[in-house]
Amino acid sequence: MVIQRHVSDLLASNMYLLIEDGHAVVIDPFRDVSFAEGLVIDRILLTHEHYDHISGVNLWKEETGAHVLCSAPCAENIQNARKNLARLFDVFCELQTWIRLDEIPPSDQNYTCKADETFSDTTSFEWQGHRFELFEMPGHSAGSIGILVDRECFFSGDSLMENSEIELRLPGGSRKAWEQTGRERLMSVPESVTVYPGHFSEFRLRKEKE
Repeated sequence: MVIQRHVSDLLASNMYLLIEDGHAVVIDPFRDVSFAEGLVIDRILLTHEHYDHISGVNLWKEETGAHVLCSAPCAENIQNARKNLARLFDVFCELQTWIRLDEIPPSDQNYTCKADETFSDTTSFEWQGHRFELFEMPGHSAGSIGILVDRECFFSGDSLMENSEIELRLPGGSRKAWEQTGRERLMSVPESVTVYPGHFSEFRLRKEKE
């Protein structure tokens, strides 16, 4: 399986394409569907509901026909421009300090989208000989999840980034949910995995835990 990482202009958020035998699963699509050329897009997965990670959902669904799968809380929140932070995106860009911005990237403050499939707690599926395990990991947002593939690759969204504390202060974030559920779920992920975060480059989980 080939894993491609593409970086958007929206706070350098990552979109991943997992490719096998001409088919692909897309994680957190942004507004450039050209990467789908020559591929059959079988599914779109969302790590959480924030605008910089869902901005391409409508375009990718329209162009590829792929269905969107996410947690039930994420599915509810992506339908609301306030809860998915599209309406607050410009303000957040001005206040954040972890990525240098020479100018505020263009955004749709009324952006919403819809999921086709949802799950609660955990779910799993097989794709092209690979096993995907999805589980709710609330804290950064109500709809945050982890995506474990073949127990070797872990797509963490914004719930885990290298050398960085998880951001729990955004609207919809919850330290209580993180302490009660999210952290425990994260600690259950095998230490040997490679983590593919929502921003920045991949890293080994064992090193981060140490």
